[in-house]
Amino acid sequence: SVYVSPFLRQLRVTTDRTAVEVEISESVYENQVRSKVNRYLEAMLSRFRKIESKVHLRNERHNQKPFTLDVYNELKKRGWLFELGPGYIGLTGPALMLMNTIDETFTKLYRESFGALDCMYPTFVKPDLLARCGYFESHPNTVSMVTHLINDFDAIEQFRQENLNGGELHISNPDMLATPHVCLNPAACFPCYQSLEGQTVGESGCVRTWQGRVFRYESKNVTGLERLWEFNVRELVFIGTDEFVTAKRSQVLELIAKQIAEWDLECQIETATDVFFATVSAAKMFWQQSLEVKYEIRLAIELEKQNILRSVAGGSINMHGNFFGTKLNITAADGHPAFTACVGLGIERWVLAIFAQHGFNPDCWPAFLRTRVFE
Repeated sequence: SVYVSPFLRQLRVTTDRTAVEVEISESVYENQVRSKVNRYLEAMLSRFRKIESKVHLRNERHNQKPFTLDVYNELKKRGWLFELGPGYIGLTGPALMLMNTIDETFTKLYRESFGALDCMYPTFVKPDLLARCGYFESHPNTVSMVTHLINDFDAIEQFRQENLNGGELHISNPDMLATPHVCLNPAACFPCYQSLEGQTVGESGCVRTWQGRVFRYESKNVTGLERLWEFNVRELVFIGTDEFVTAKRSQVLELIAKQIAEWDLECQIETATDVFFATVSAAKMFWQQSLEVKYEIRLAIELEKQNILRSVAGGSINMHGNFFGTKLNITAADGHPAFTACVGLGIERWVLAIFAQHGFNPDCWPAFLRTRVFE
């Protein structure tokens, strides 16, 4: 709902779940906002069909100490986290050590278990790639586009003059800015598939891993380490035949479950859906859940009222069928369009969950993590 209107301050579902209450920042725009809210609700509800999530795995932690609350501000207070802007942060000290340990652990597991090839990809992605793969259709609200001043002497000088005094950015004429021809990558796996465009994958399939910087504009939904505009993902991709990709997904689920147990984390792996834009949400979410093509790794971060655990998605395991193989002309060893699957772990959310569950006393941490993070 944060994308409905810049004048929509808040939208709440009533307790009886039969209506919504709306707060508007500028009363003069009430009719405009009301119209947009009605269209938003109609889009969300007109084709909605609820399917309950299926739990694939549940791990209960042995450490029974209460959850540590307000991890984000505690990290800031200790100087281990720097808040540099809305949705982008820096880390140091034990927080950074934990982030590196999470990434290095899974990198090693992926190499040893699947022979994954280490890669590096840029943060830029071509808009036409996102367009071909349907990202603008499904998630237009989250895209971050990169532009620059046009190649025009007068426009550049005008911009320079407007910004002589510094302090803040001034752009009096949007025509000074070029049409964006790159975007910041909103999903880590896209550059991998582009790098294989037009190629044939061998009989043993293709497995690649890397740490990607991912960017998703979240508007007013930005909340601490739970929801960042810029974050880090440890990515793993499988490319090959249907049988190859399906088998690898089963193996990686077991691998992640074992690591979760070793780190004594309260976690549930369950079927889920992506967060699509309202006008396409219902149909796409139903398709994803009914076919069980997406699993989420739900890491607990606090215990709410009535002993209900609140969790965040620390990662997802996604089956794409032959979608990318068809779109980018990637061929499997059987001569058909390749099937793909990806595993993305949001590292900052793992940092949040581990501090929330094990606290700031090193003695309460599993030995491996304690040694790597605090000693």
